[in-house]
Amino acid sequence: MNALSLENLQEAIDPKTVVNIATAASLVDVSISEWRARKKDKRASASVIADNNAETGVASVHKDLLAGCAELSAVHNMTSKIRQYHQAHTLPWGMNNMLPTAWYPDYHRDITGMFAQWETKVDEFVAAYEWQVAQQTVLANKLGDMFDPSEYPPADTIRQKFHYRYGMFAVPTNDWRLQIGQESMDQITERFDTYVVDNVHTLFRHVWKRLYAYLKHMSEKLDYVDHRDKKKFHGTLVSNVTDMFPILDICNITGDSQMSAMKLKLEETFYCLTPDALRDDAYMRKETKRKVDDIIASLPSLDI
Repeated sequence: MNALSLENLQEAIDPKTVVNIATAASLVDVSISEWRARKKDKRASASVIADNNAETGVASVHKDLLAGCAELSAVHNMTSKIRQYHQAHTLPWGMNNMLPTAWYPDYHRDITGMFAQWETKVDEFVAAYEWQVAQQTVLANKLGDMFDPSEYPPADTIRQKFHYRYGMFAVPTNDWRLQIGQESMDQITERFDTYVVDNVHTLFRHVWKRLYAYLKHMSEKLDYVDHRDKKKFHGTLVSNVTDMFPILDICNITGDSQMSAMKLKLEETFYCLTPDALRDDAYMRKETKRKVDDIIASLPSLDI
């Protein structure tokens, strides 16, 4: 693999390219808070430590206040689904995530739909909450001596523990509009330029690593001769890579020649390529694997 260093990238990036980033993408903020129904039991924790002659603080016991509650599990599962979708459909940029403008319609439709489902599941849990708490005898049997009814807040208090934040805001472009001294302005500008270079470097690494993972998986799945050692694979084996084509365009905010050349090579390799053709045609499978391996070898070195 070719080396991709921060120093090389610094030479290639005009930090003012952030203005171009700002016109092609926005920052997206997604945050979810929820009640986990978990509580540390100090008495049980102390007992475990004492029973094992251990030092204070080396172990703790946490109890599940609503073990087996299907409605609460549904909320937690939906939360995980939203977070996974958000990470998979945005790109890293500093402490936030960046959403290319071209992706906004699909992302907004999907994420708002999932949050609507999340709200419904939260309401379903809150509606079932008082009944769950009312089963004190059952809960006591589950938790034994660790059961404590005071650890179950009222339903209206529980509802307030579930909330989310979803918002979009512009990528900062170093337009400070501040009346400050020239020396301070120079320092701020220098720090901002470094911030831009670092974030573009992280963005490049993210794109290359994602592409590498898809190509490596494809190479492994195509590594067989005939039906006797045939490996099963899904249609996403091909689409995972082809879906990266527009990403390479969107993320190539510096006009990087290596990224442009890589996209052309990928388009040539995957032109009219289908999963069924790879399954049925041994020669195509062998040639595709060879080309994929060549592409992997030409990727930047990312310590992967």
